[in-house]
Amino acid sequence: MTRKTRSVLIAVATTFLALAFAPAAAFATNGKPGGGTGCSISPNAVVLDQVWTTSARGLPTSSTVNMIITFPDGGQLTGPITVSSDGTFTTTGNSNMSATWGLITPEQTGTYTYQFVGKVKWPAGTFRQSYAKCAVSVS
Repeated sequence: MTRKTRSVLIAVATTFLALAFAPAAAFATNGKPGGGTGCSISPNAVVLDQVWTTSARGLPTSSTVNMIITFPDGGQLTGPITVSSDGTFTTTGNSNMSATWGLITPEQTGTYTYQFVGKVKWPAGTFRQSYAKCAVSVS
């Protein structure tokens, strides 16, 4: 490989990486300096019936946001949430939270995943915008 060919390949690779990661970088800050979109669960590993707190930040305040909880057995609960004026949302959960719902088996061990998305289209349950995703492990 000649020196000129190597330089061209490096330039092409650099351009590709810049184009590939530019949208992700713009999304990560949600258009807010020093901000960022994200989700965290504390603690992120619990035992059955232990309470955890899920917090999301950088969510839009002027459009619909839905939260999708995916349970260890694959069952899902999807519904709209009310985002605070500062773009945050906080909720608590535990392995027994679905006991009164009648649709999802309570007391499951495994991974509970929280995803914050834009408008959901039914009946397929599809969405175009995902803002944040995080998970907690229950043993």
